[in-house]
Amino acid sequence: MRRCLSAFAVLLAGSAGLAGLAPPASAAAAVPSSTVTLVTGDQVTVRTAPDGRDSWEIRPAAAKGMARALVHLRLGDRDYEVPGTALPYLGRGLDLSLFDVKALLAGAKAPVDPATFGAALAKQFTQDSARGRFGGQGLFANGVRYALAGAPQRQAARPRSVMRTVSVDATDIAGKPADTGVAFLYNTDDGNALGADENFNYFFGGTAKFSVPEGNYSALGLFWTLDADGNPTEVRFSAQPEFAVKADATVRVDAKRASSKVTWVTPRPALLDDTGFLFRRAAVTGPALLVDFDAGPGVPISVSPTAVPVRTGALQTYPYSRLVSPPGPGTPYEYVLQKASVGVIPQQRYVITAKDVAAVDATYYSEYSSLGLRQRSGMFSFEDISGRVSHPIQLPRKQTEYVSAAPDLGWFGGFSKYVLPGPFPGWAGGQREQFHSYRGGSAVTEEWNRFPLHPAGAVALLPLSDGRSYTLPGATRAGDLLRFSITPFSDNQPGHTGFGFYGESRDTITGHYRFTQDGTTLAEGEPMGATEVGFAQEVAPGPSTLGLTIDAGRTGPMYRQSTATHTEWTWRSQHVAGATLPPSLYCARGDGGPDRECAVEPLLTLGYAVGGLRPDGSTVSGPQSLDLTVGHLQQSTASPVTAATVQYSTDGTTWQDAPVTARGDGVFHADFGVVTQSFRGADVSLRVTASDAAGATISETITAAYHVYTS
Repeated sequence: MRRCLSAFAVLLAGSAGLAGLAPPASAAAAVPSSTVTLVTGDQVTVRTAPDGRDSWEIRPAAAKGMARALVHLRLGDRDYEVPGTALPYLGRGLDLSLFDVKALLAGAKAPVDPATFGAALAKQFTQDSARGRFGGQGLFANGVRYALAGAPQRQAARPRSVMRTVSVDATDIAGKPADTGVAFLYNTDDGNALGADENFNYFFGGTAKFSVPEGNYSALGLFWTLDADGNPTEVRFSAQPEFAVKADATVRVDAKRASSKVTWVTPRPALLDDTGFLFRRAAVTGPALLVDFDAGPGVPISVSPTAVPVRTGALQTYPYSRLVSPPGPGTPYEYVLQKASVGVIPQQRYVITAKDVAAVDATYYSEYSSLGLRQRSGMFSFEDISGRVSHPIQLPRKQTEYVSAAPDLGWFGGFSKYVLPGPFPGWAGGQREQFHSYRGGSAVTEEWNRFPLHPAGAVALLPLSDGRSYTLPGATRAGDLLRFSITPFSDNQPGHTGFGFYGESRDTITGHYRFTQDGTTLAEGEPMGATEVGFAQEVAPGPSTLGLTIDAGRTGPMYRQSTATHTEWTWRSQHVAGATLPPSLYCARGDGGPDRECAVEPLLTLGYAVGGLRPDGSTVSGPQSLDLTVGHLQQSTASPVTAATVQYSTDGTTWQDAPVTARGDGVFHADFGVVTQSFRGADVSLRVTASDAAGATISETITAAYHVYTS
């Protein structure tokens, strides 16, 4: 996994990571993100939190096979995302730099066309697997090597003691001297003792050799088997977590020692859909070694248990798996599980009880039947980068999700309504979530993309005193500098934000914002292609009335409901001094991390709950109702909500008042008193207003907010 915490909070890294969910962010985005394409066509999206930590989302280029298997390596201070088909060629045809995500983000260029090279490499991998030897033929004939143009050169550290030869010996899964597989060697005294290219080698004739300075070390052997088509059938991790090197030494990591198969015993029958294993070895000083192998759909993984805790540095491991319900009637369900161990590698049979998971009643709304993507990434407190591969999800959908819960385990992710067309498809039309955690044994409801969609600011889902993640509120003021981050087409689940003005060539997307002080326009623009309305503006220091208007429109073949919004806010504001936000919030990125010296502005917020709304965004014709929740941006100085009005229209031009009943705490109920026939088959537009005792107001119009079914 990789770490971060903020919006997806945090790396679309899919396979590691969500890489997925990540559309381009605006220049003033709360969590800057960038997407790169690996030489094999896989896409990695990186999101950087205010403290500099990253979260990833990965979109594999292949749906199955070793090309779909993804290995995340942290070697030295660099992170690499390596498809399984590339792993045997690192250093013998493929330079490791090709998979250095930060180098790609810095502008280094691949020497080949990713649209074709990935398939060619997969073919070469299958051929070489059949002959039992990798490199020297086909793509790599005549010593051909591929490296990233402009990648930084990494030099091995100067030895600080006499060099010793370490022979890592192994037999493979078949019990023969290993000629395939990868050996990793790591100095547990100092993570910088070996260069990135010196941390791994390949087995040949049962041995992988390393030349290293004296010290304490950890060794890991990674093995796999394939079928005739080159698809992985088994993966094994064999580790010697700790041993000393004082002279030339030999250490064994036989595949047969990896005898403990990752097994989940769940309360309900479930089938393995995706699985992986993470091995993290930290040194006393310097960066940790991370080997994270996402084996892909249905591939079993076995590891070597240990009994004695490590004494030098730290050892953390965990399996992660997604299991799905067997085909059949009833509401589908899935398990998303991961269980961390520290110090030793335990037996890998995990019995899951109701106390180990949260039961999530999840609904994914879509007015059209489509195939989208869902990413759910979990991150433990010892991780500093995180991300998981996304999986396809048929929409609309309602399912139960049993998710691992632990005090030090946080989750982030999101979903896309559909996948953008093209050779390197991306996400579109969905929602992202802030970093959050679950309580074991709890029952939770999560509603994704529930209509009507409308502009919203981010909401921190962790306790405000919890500094594991950082959330940028929708509007803040530091002195006389206002900053805004508000995302159109967000749903009504606190902590979710949409994809804003991001779309595809088939869409018509429009947008505009205007910011005023006492009626004078100070800033306006059209944030096309951005996820949110994000900008900063200085204002006069004295007390004044500020106003913000946001228009957003989105039509195309995948959009019918909530196609346009017009939202106006007004509120009183004045110079802010001496204010500090709690640890989970921030207002800007500082040189040393998040800047919290600001206050949240008291903009009103709206939440909608249309009575009887179905996952396809419609209600059955008949009496219509709406529950409206009026609040304020999180952590702002909130005044009591005093009034709200609701109007509705079935043609977008003629508006009728709906009787509104106040139910307390900012909740209002409206009934639409019209004859059933006038609603049948209609797209209902909504117009609401609200105000508070301090004079703040909000007025919002949503075009085609939801649909009324014809029967």
